[in-house]
Amino acid sequence: MTARKSAAFFDLDNTLIRGSSFYYFVRGLVAHGVISQRQLVRFGWENFRYVRSRKENHATIAMVTRKALQFVQGMSQNFLRGLSEEIVRDFLPKRLIPVMRDRIAEHKIVGNDTWLITAAPQELAEVVAVQLGMSGALGTRTVVSYGLYQAELAAPALHGSRKADALRELAQSYGYDLRKSFAYSDSLNDLPMLVTVGRPTAVNPEKELARIANKNGWPLIETAAKRTLAETNLR
Repeated sequence: MTARKSAAFFDLDNTLIRGSSFYYFVRGLVAHGVISQRQLVRFGWENFRYVRSRKENHATIAMVTRKALQFVQGMSQNFLRGLSEEIVRDFLPKRLIPVMRDRIAEHKIVGNDTWLITAAPQELAEVVAVQLGMSGALGTRTVVSYGLYQAELAAPALHGSRKADALRELAQSYGYDLRKSFAYSDSLNDLPMLVTVGRPTAVNPEKELARIANKNGWPLIETAAKRTLAETNLR
């Protein structure tokens, strides 16, 4: 019998990159004249609180989702995709955590597929995944009608238990063995995703997630300590 393939699933914000990908996206929209500086300032305070607390609670996710819908409503999907590529090329090299970039490369070397699983917009997630050479990305999808974004989500934001559901769907579609697969996140809200795989890793975890990781003997990656790269056997 052919051995089933394993995969590695990565959260984005505060796991692969420092801070909020959507905030960097909105800042890029300002730089390209798509939205105003005032809109950025209104959004910026919530992002500051998010980065400082590093807690992706439901209220914060709901706020980010509402803002996303406001910013893209009526915008052409093709235009936004092209703009997303420019914006990601600008912020990703500055915000990408080197240790996690190396971890993606390590998984690819040993033959694991690598997926980005994030509450960020699907279009943004896809661009990040392409630029990092990953297998694919799943993010939050917005309704598109006649090529234009509408002010509603196609499905609930990809957050919490929905990430675990997404992993199981990917495993079914691609034949992944989740017991031999990996997941990486900083957030307690991603606990459903972490426990869905056999090899979870906490990345710069918030306090409660660190406690759970230590209790269960999960590897920890503190990005200031590169020695942690060797803590997980990828094979």
